[in-house]
Amino acid sequence: MAEKNNRNVAAAEFLPVRRETVMEMVAGRIEALVRSGELRSGSRLPPEPKLAAMLHVSRGSLREALKGLVFLGLVRARPGDGTYIQPSLSGVISRHFQWMLLLQEIKYLELLELRQILEPAAAALAARRATKDDIEKMQEALAGMRSGFHNPERFMVNEIAFHECILQAAKNVAIQTTMRMMYDAMAEGRRRVLPLVDDLKRNFDRHERIFNFIQKRDAHGARQEILEDLRYAEALLRRDLDAQDKFRKEAEHTPKQLKEARVTRRGKPRR
Repeated sequence: MAEKNNRNVAAAEFLPVRRETVMEMVAGRIEALVRSGELRSGSRLPPEPKLAAMLHVSRGSLREALKGLVFLGLVRARPGDGTYIQPSLSGVISRHFQWMLLLQEIKYLELLELRQILEPAAAALAARRATKDDIEKMQEALAGMRSGFHNPERFMVNEIAFHECILQAAKNVAIQTTMRMMYDAMAEGRRRVLPLVDDLKRNFDRHERIFNFIQKRDAHGARQEILEDLRYAEALLRRDLDAQDKFRKEAEHTPKQLKEARVTRRGKPRR
Protein backbone atom coordinates (compact mmCIF):
# COMPACT_ATOMS: atom_id res chain seq x y z
CA MET A 1 0.00 0.00 0.00
CA ALA A 2 2.82 2.39 0.93
CA GLU A 3 4.52 1.65 -2.38
CA LYS A 4 1.30 2.41 -4.26
CA ASN A 5 0.88 5.72 -2.39
CA ASN A 6 4.45 6.67 -3.25
CA ARG A 7 3.76 5.96 -6.91
CA ASN A 8 0.65 8.14 -6.74
CA VAL A 9 2.59 11.00 -5.15
CA ALA A 10 5.33 10.71 -7.76
CA ALA A 11 2.75 10.64 -10.55
CA ALA A 12 0.99 13.67 -9.08
CA GLU A 13 4.20 15.67 -9.39
CA PHE A 14 4.05 15.22 -13.16
CA LEU A 15 0.32 15.77 -13.69
CA PRO A 16 -0.49 18.41 -16.33
CA VAL A 17 -0.70 21.84 -14.75
CA ARG A 18 -1.90 25.15 -16.16
CA ARG A 19 0.97 26.70 -18.15
CA GLU A 20 0.80 29.95 -16.18
CA THR A 21 1.04 28.03 -12.91
CA VAL A 22 4.02 25.97 -14.07
CA MET A 23 5.78 29.05 -15.43
CA GLU A 24 5.21 30.99 -12.22
CA MET A 25 6.34 28.01 -10.13
CA VAL A 26 9.46 27.48 -12.24
CA ALA A 27 10.25 31.20 -12.09
CA GLY A 28 9.78 31.20 -8.32
CA ARG A 29 12.09 28.23 -7.83
CA ILE A 30 14.75 29.71 -10.11
CA GLU A 31 14.49 32.91 -8.05
CA ALA A 32 15.08 30.80 -4.94
CA LEU A 33 18.23 29.35 -6.52
CA VAL A 34 19.47 32.87 -7.29
CA ARG A 35 18.61 34.02 -3.77
CA SER A 36 20.52 31.12 -2.26
CA GLY A 37 23.56 31.87 -4.41
CA GLU A 38 23.41 28.66 -6.42
CA LEU A 39 22.71 30.73 -9.54
CA ARG A 40 23.80 34.25 -10.38
CA SER A 41 23.19 36.88 -13.03
CA GLY A 42 24.23 35.33 -16.35
CA SER A 43 24.53 31.81 -14.87
CA ARG A 44 23.74 28.81 -17.05
CA LEU A 45 20.79 26.77 -15.83
CA PRO A 46 21.43 23.06 -15.08
CA PRO A 47 20.74 20.61 -17.94
CA GLU A 48 17.06 19.96 -18.57
CA PRO A 49 16.82 16.51 -16.87
CA LYS A 50 18.58 17.75 -13.75
CA LEU A 51 16.58 21.01 -13.61
CA ALA A 52 13.27 19.16 -14.06
CA ALA A 53 14.19 16.86 -11.18
CA MET A 54 15.27 19.81 -9.01
CA LEU A 55 11.98 21.64 -9.65
CA HIS A 56 9.79 18.51 -9.48
CA VAL A 57 8.17 19.04 -12.89
CA SER A 58 8.09 16.98 -16.05
CA ARG A 59 10.57 17.84 -18.78
CA GLY A 60 7.67 18.79 -21.07
CA SER A 61 6.26 21.22 -18.51
CA LEU A 62 9.74 22.63 -17.90
CA ARG A 63 10.25 23.26 -21.62
CA GLU A 64 6.93 25.12 -21.85
CA ALA A 65 7.74 27.17 -18.74
CA LEU A 66 11.20 28.09 -20.05
CA LYS A 67 9.70 29.19 -23.37
CA GLY A 68 7.46 31.56 -21.46
CA LEU A 69 10.35 32.89 -19.37
CA VAL A 70 12.43 33.42 -22.52
CA PHE A 71 9.52 35.35 -24.07
CA LEU A 72 9.29 37.51 -20.94
CA GLY A 73 13.04 38.09 -21.11
CA LEU A 74 13.79 36.61 -17.68
CA VAL A 75 16.07 33.95 -19.15
CA ARG A 76 17.75 33.62 -22.55
CA ALA A 77 18.36 30.52 -24.63
CA ARG A 78 21.53 29.91 -26.61
CA PRO A 79 20.86 27.21 -29.22
CA GLY A 80 23.17 24.27 -28.64
CA ASP A 81 24.58 25.80 -25.48
CA GLY A 82 21.82 26.03 -22.86
CA THR A 83 19.60 28.48 -21.03
CA TYR A 84 20.98 31.36 -18.98
CA ILE A 85 19.73 33.79 -16.34
CA GLN A 86 19.27 37.16 -18.05
CA PRO A 87 22.13 39.43 -16.91
CA SER A 88 20.09 42.63 -17.33
CA LEU A 89 16.34 43.26 -17.35
CA SER A 90 16.20 47.00 -18.05
CA GLY A 91 15.62 46.52 -21.80
CA VAL A 92 12.90 43.96 -21.11
CA ILE A 93 11.06 46.25 -18.72
CA SER A 94 11.35 49.12 -21.23
CA ARG A 95 9.41 47.00 -23.73
CA HIS A 96 6.82 46.28 -21.05
CA PHE A 97 6.48 50.03 -20.44
CA GLN A 98 5.98 50.53 -24.19
CA TRP A 99 3.27 47.88 -24.32
CA MET A 100 1.58 49.35 -21.27
CA LEU A 101 1.46 52.69 -23.11
CA LEU A 102 0.11 51.02 -26.25
CA LEU A 103 -2.57 49.18 -24.26
CA GLN A 104 -3.29 52.36 -22.26
CA GLU A 105 -2.58 50.73 -18.91
CA ILE A 106 -0.49 53.79 -18.18
CA LYS A 107 -0.53 57.20 -19.83
CA TYR A 108 2.21 59.43 -21.21
CA LEU A 109 1.31 62.14 -18.74
CA GLU A 110 1.65 59.69 -15.85
CA LEU A 111 5.16 58.77 -16.98
CA LEU A 112 5.99 62.45 -17.30
CA GLU A 113 4.77 63.02 -13.75
CA LEU A 114 7.13 60.27 -12.63
CA ARG A 115 9.95 62.00 -14.52
CA GLN A 116 9.10 65.22 -12.68
CA ILE A 117 9.57 63.36 -9.39
CA LEU A 118 12.76 61.46 -10.22
CA GLU A 119 14.70 63.63 -12.66
CA PRO A 120 15.04 66.74 -10.45
CA ALA A 121 16.39 64.46 -7.72
CA ALA A 122 18.86 62.98 -10.21
CA ALA A 123 19.99 66.48 -11.23
CA ALA A 124 20.55 67.41 -7.57
CA LEU A 125 22.60 64.24 -7.03
CA ALA A 126 24.57 64.96 -10.21
CA ALA A 127 25.44 68.41 -8.88
CA ARG A 128 26.95 66.75 -5.81
CA ARG A 129 28.55 63.71 -7.44
CA ALA A 130 29.53 64.57 -11.03
CA THR A 131 33.11 63.72 -11.91
CA LYS A 132 35.33 65.54 -14.38
CA ASP A 133 34.48 62.86 -16.95
CA ASP A 134 30.74 63.38 -16.36
CA ILE A 135 31.12 67.13 -16.90
CA GLU A 136 33.02 66.58 -20.14
CA LYS A 137 30.35 64.21 -21.46
CA MET A 138 27.64 66.77 -20.69
CA GLN A 139 29.65 69.38 -22.60
CA GLU A 140 29.89 67.02 -25.58
CA ALA A 141 26.13 66.47 -25.53
CA LEU A 142 25.52 70.23 -25.36
CA ALA A 143 27.88 70.74 -28.32
CA GLY A 144 25.85 68.15 -30.24
CA MET A 145 22.62 69.99 -29.38
CA ARG A 146 24.13 73.26 -30.57
CA SER A 147 25.08 71.65 -33.87
CA GLY A 148 21.48 70.49 -34.31
CA PHE A 149 19.73 73.87 -34.38
CA HIS A 150 18.93 73.23 -38.07
CA ASN A 151 18.52 69.47 -37.64
CA PRO A 152 15.81 68.70 -35.06
CA GLU A 153 16.47 64.94 -35.11
CA ARG A 154 20.14 65.46 -34.28
CA PHE A 155 19.13 67.96 -31.61
CA MET A 156 16.79 65.42 -30.00
CA VAL A 157 19.40 62.63 -30.01
CA ASN A 158 21.90 64.86 -28.24
CA GLU A 159 19.27 66.21 -25.84
CA ILE A 160 18.52 62.63 -24.74
CA ALA A 161 22.28 62.03 -24.43
CA PHE A 162 22.52 65.08 -22.16
CA HIS A 163 19.83 63.72 -19.84
CA GLU A 164 21.57 60.33 -19.89
CA CYS A 165 24.76 62.06 -18.76
CA ILE A 166 22.91 63.55 -15.80
CA LEU A 167 21.68 60.10 -14.80
CA GLN A 168 25.21 58.73 -15.07
CA ALA A 169 26.53 61.58 -12.94
CA ALA A 170 23.90 60.97 -10.25
CA LYS A 171 25.60 57.65 -9.41
CA ASN A 172 22.30 56.00 -8.42
CA VAL A 173 21.66 52.81 -10.38
CA ALA A 174 18.00 52.57 -9.30
CA ILE A 175 17.15 56.05 -10.58
CA GLN A 176 19.34 55.58 -13.66
CA THR A 177 17.67 52.29 -14.66
CA THR A 178 14.13 53.55 -14.03
CA MET A 179 14.70 56.75 -15.98
CA ARG A 180 16.31 54.96 -18.93
CA MET A 181 13.33 52.63 -19.14
CA MET A 182 11.03 55.65 -19.28
CA TYR A 183 13.17 57.36 -21.92
CA ASP A 184 12.90 54.28 -24.13
CA ALA A 185 9.15 53.97 -23.57
CA MET A 186 8.54 57.66 -24.31
CA ALA A 187 10.73 57.82 -27.42
CA GLU A 188 7.74 57.85 -29.77
CA GLY A 189 6.12 60.65 -27.77
CA ARG A 190 9.32 62.69 -28.01
CA ARG A 191 9.31 62.37 -31.80
CA ARG A 192 5.69 63.46 -31.99
CA VAL A 193 6.20 66.64 -29.98
CA LEU A 194 9.48 67.58 -31.66
CA PRO A 195 7.73 69.67 -34.39
CA LEU A 196 5.95 71.58 -31.59
CA VAL A 197 9.20 72.93 -30.12
CA ASP A 198 8.96 76.60 -31.03
CA ASP A 199 12.62 77.54 -30.56
CA LEU A 200 15.46 74.99 -30.34
CA LYS A 201 17.88 77.73 -29.22
CA ARG A 202 15.68 78.54 -26.22
CA ASN A 203 15.44 74.84 -25.44
CA PHE A 204 19.22 74.59 -25.64
CA ASP A 205 19.59 77.55 -23.25
CA ARG A 206 17.53 75.76 -20.63
CA HIS A 207 19.80 72.72 -20.84
CA GLU A 208 22.90 74.90 -20.68
CA ARG A 209 21.56 76.48 -17.48
CA ILE A 210 21.02 73.00 -16.02
CA PHE A 211 24.63 72.16 -16.87
CA ASN A 212 25.93 75.38 -15.30
CA PHE A 213 24.18 74.63 -12.02
CA ILE A 214 25.58 71.08 -12.00
CA GLN A 215 29.06 72.32 -12.80
CA LYS A 216 28.82 74.89 -9.97
CA ARG A 217 27.66 72.12 -7.56
CA ASP A 218 24.38 73.98 -7.03
CA ALA A 219 21.98 71.10 -6.30
CA HIS A 220 18.97 73.35 -5.63
CA GLY A 221 19.48 75.32 -8.85
CA ALA A 222 19.92 72.13 -10.92
CA ARG A 223 16.74 70.67 -9.41
CA GLN A 224 14.65 73.75 -10.16
CA GLU A 225 16.01 74.27 -13.67
CA ILE A 226 15.38 70.71 -14.80
CA LEU A 227 11.87 70.88 -13.34
CA GLU A 228 11.29 73.95 -15.49
CA ASP A 229 12.41 72.00 -18.55
CA LEU A 230 10.05 69.16 -17.68
CA ARG A 231 7.15 71.58 -17.29
CA TYR A 232 7.84 72.79 -20.81
CA ALA A 233 7.89 69.15 -22.00
CA GLU A 234 4.53 68.64 -20.27
CA ALA A 235 3.04 71.64 -22.09
CA LEU A 236 4.18 70.20 -25.44
CA LEU A 237 2.80 66.76 -24.58
CA ARG A 238 -0.57 68.21 -23.61
CA ARG A 239 -0.74 70.09 -26.92
CA ASP A 240 0.02 66.89 -28.83
CA LEU A 241 -2.56 64.86 -26.87
CA ASP A 242 -5.20 67.57 -27.36
CA ALA A 243 -4.52 67.58 -31.11
CA GLN A 244 -4.83 63.79 -31.25
CA ASP A 245 -8.07 63.88 -29.29
CA LYS A 246 -9.51 66.57 -31.57
CA PHE A 247 -8.55 64.59 -34.68
CA ARG A 248 -10.12 61.44 -33.23
CA LYS A 249 -13.39 63.23 -32.44
CA GLU A 250 -13.54 64.80 -35.91
CA ALA A 251 -12.98 61.40 -37.50
CA GLU A 252 -15.79 59.89 -35.43
CA HIS A 253 -18.27 62.61 -36.49
CA THR A 254 -17.26 62.88 -40.14
CA PRO A 255 -20.06 61.53 -42.38
CA LYS A 256 -19.13 58.42 -44.33
CA GLN A 257 -19.75 60.15 -47.68
CA LEU A 258 -17.38 62.99 -46.78
CA LYS A 259 -14.69 60.50 -45.73
CA GLU A 260 -15.03 58.73 -49.08
CA ALA A 261 -14.83 62.05 -50.93
CA ARG A 262 -11.61 62.91 -49.10
CA VAL A 263 -10.12 59.54 -50.03
CA THR A 264 -11.15 60.06 -53.67
CA ARG A 265 -9.50 63.50 -53.77
CA ARG A 266 -6.25 62.00 -52.48
CA GLY A 267 -6.45 59.15 -54.98
CA LYS A 268 -8.52 56.14 -55.77
CA PRO A 269 -9.65 54.31 -52.64
CA ARG A 270 -8.18 50.91 -52.02
CA ARG A 271 -10.37 47.95 -52.90
